[in-house]
Amino acid sequence: MENTCIICAKQANSPDIVWQDELVSISHMVRHPDGTDNYLGYYMLETRRHVKGMYDATEEEMAAVGVMLRRLSRAMKQVLGAAHVYAFFIGEGVDHLHAHVVARYPDTPRAYWGPAVDEWPEAPRGSLKDIRKLDADIRNVLLEQPRDLD
Repeated sequence: MENTCIICAKQANSPDIVWQDELVSISHMVRHPDGTDNYLGYYMLETRRHVKGMYDATEEEMAAVGVMLRRLSRAMKQVLGAAHVYAFFIGEGVDHLHAHVVARYPDTPRAYWGPAVDEWPEAPRGSLKDIRKLDADIRNVLLEQPRDLD
């Protein structure tokens, strides 16, 4: 772990990891821990090993990222009723390979499709308690998915 990496620190110390194995980790984005304005269905999929970008990851790590993107997006469609699930790799704010995996709800106006999906004022939002309930539901679906999805 690099001392200044918030992702490495989160993976080592957070009780809010939804799912992880030796290669990847999943957690829900919490922008407002004390409020109820958190977009429900905004997950982070990260490599466990500290790598700066896809170019530094091993083939095994990138394969695990791909498999988990598929499994997580299916779980999000099932649990949230998402019309679509986005995956964004930006890599400018935090120097650790991660994907933003975000649900788009069925009634989302077209103006909020894509990277602005979480800016929709009418989107489902909730508290840390709501996120933890959602995380448990997502975790259960991930654990129940048949292994042939891998």
